[in-house]
Amino acid sequence: MWLQLNCQMKAMDTDNDSPWGTQKSYIVIFICHFLGITNISTMPNDALLQGAFGFSIVLMIVYIIMGIPLLYVESIVGQFTSRDCIDVWRIRPCLSFIGYLLIIWQAFTLIYNHIVSAFLLHYFLISFETPIPFYTCGLWSTKFCNTLVSNYTVNLDCVKNQNIFPYCDHLYKTFPEYQYWRLNLVQSGHKCNFCIAWRVCLASGLNCIAIFLSCFKRSKSLKWVINIFFGFPILTLAILLMGSMRQQGLVAKYEDAIDIDFTIFAHNFRFSSVIQNVMFNLGIGSGLTFNLASSAPFRSPSFSNTVVTVMTCAVYTIIVIFTMAMVTCPYAFKYGPDAGDIIRTHMSFAFEKIPRLIYEYQDKMFYLIIIYTCFFIIAINSNFVLFYNLLEVIFKRNPKLAKYPGLTVFCASLMLYILTIPLLSYVGVNLLAYSFKRHLTLISTFVGVLECVTFVFWYGMNRFSEDINFMVGIRPNSFMKVGWGLSILFLIYSFCYEVHDHLENSKKFIYSTYTVLVFSGLIVIVTVVRLVIAAIKRRFREFIALDKTWGPKDEILQRSRGMFSAQAMTKEYIYRQYHLQAGILHRQRRSNIRSPLR
Repeated sequence: MWLQLNCQMKAMDTDNDSPWGTQKSYIVIFICHFLGITNISTMPNDALLQGAFGFSIVLMIVYIIMGIPLLYVESIVGQFTSRDCIDVWRIRPCLSFIGYLLIIWQAFTLIYNHIVSAFLLHYFLISFETPIPFYTCGLWSTKFCNTLVSNYTVNLDCVKNQNIFPYCDHLYKTFPEYQYWRLNLVQSGHKCNFCIAWRVCLASGLNCIAIFLSCFKRSKSLKWVINIFFGFPILTLAILLMGSMRQQGLVAKYEDAIDIDFTIFAHNFRFSSVIQNVMFNLGIGSGLTFNLASSAPFRSPSFSNTVVTVMTCAVYTIIVIFTMAMVTCPYAFKYGPDAGDIIRTHMSFAFEKIPRLIYEYQDKMFYLIIIYTCFFIIAINSNFVLFYNLLEVIFKRNPKLAKYPGLTVFCASLMLYILTIPLLSYVGVNLLAYSFKRHLTLISTFVGVLECVTFVFWYGMNRFSEDINFMVGIRPNSFMKVGWGLSILFLIYSFCYEVHDHLENSKKFIYSTYTVLVFSGLIVIVTVVRLVIAAIKRRFREFIALDKTWGPKDEILQRSRGMFSAQAMTKEYIYRQYHLQAGILHRQRRSNIRSPLR
């Protein structure tokens, strides 16, 4: 019976019904999402603030020790069960509601990415203009615009005499790049909190058109678009890297920029920030990996896919960090400040600091186009995957909509455009774009702990290992098991430390921090309430017990999984070896050949 089921499973594996088609497409989809906005904004900024060289070393270690085991758990569970993030959390009835919260998390992430990518596309388009708008003072600027260049006294006091006057500390507010962003695109004030630049609104519409074209034929169009855009970030980063090596000040300032002697690293490094960035970058706790992996073939090599994806993301991130360190060198060489002083300036990294630093480049217009091409393609690729993922969850639950994917995608992209228009203003950028990344990553950290506890330790390490052995033929090694245990400890530490730091030092975002705590506490409260109600109805054991339908959806796989165990496989191996040796001896006797073994 077992041999018959095994043959049926192998025949079923040859019929690849996966929407990704090949393993290459599957890996490319994951990489395009993981090379997200964090790689181009938060990671380089944090690395230069905390010591780029030491930060990169710890970052690589965290990617290996935590990133691979946690992403492997999500991909293996999604692949094993063929369930999305809603169904996969039905492993225990008391936790079945978490999947719906993750859909909300993914929707917020899509909106956040869409807002940032709209501004990135705007900066990319205006980089072709002459003169470039954010390098000149316009009607939106103040009378002190570009004082550093126009006023020799200020230049002497703040540059040559190294900031000996108090007003030098706020000199950055006179930069045209700063004023273009603050006074033109995201205008603040009683009358302009909801003012929206028409060009940004146009860029948002172009983004929605690109999203529609990437998903109107579901996975077919997504693979086609992703394969085209996949190489652009790598190509543009290579051009920027080589171009930065030709600029002035690289030899004099680069060692200080990357903190080769670990001076900045020893004073400013925060381990919790590395963990937060890695978790958000890999989408741990968001449920996205469950959705994507649920469409993979049952016997797809999930471990190698995970390792390739994580290591590609880690290497690319580190190259971005060292390239951004190069970008600071020409500015530091001309004006004298350290790279840390430049990064500590209260300016947004992608929209104010980058234009300011690129201004000191030779052929700055060319490099502006290159860097914003890289940034925009990375952001829009992540949008494509997120949008596709949410639609697939909807299609699974509404088969009627799946019959008209083009119309559904058009309506969804139009709805995304309309809903995000008010958020392209000062209020939207500050509440969502800044506060979201700063605080709501705590939710993914919290959910990451729940995932590791629920799917590995509560489910049972031996049973989980046996499922992996049944699916891919290899049990997880000791490295993975130790990684799961360490990941729980590190995630709990990171969550507690970041919450404490936000409450102590981030008074500006105190309400959003409390919102995160309420949202995280809501998971615990709802779980406890459901258990209390179940206890009153005398169904407590049923609510904490493993769901009876948990496992592969396919009937053949369920039957074969029910018969599979390490003991059964050992007996089958002995049985096969016995018949193999018996066949060899029988053939030897028939051919009258003496066996060499006595």
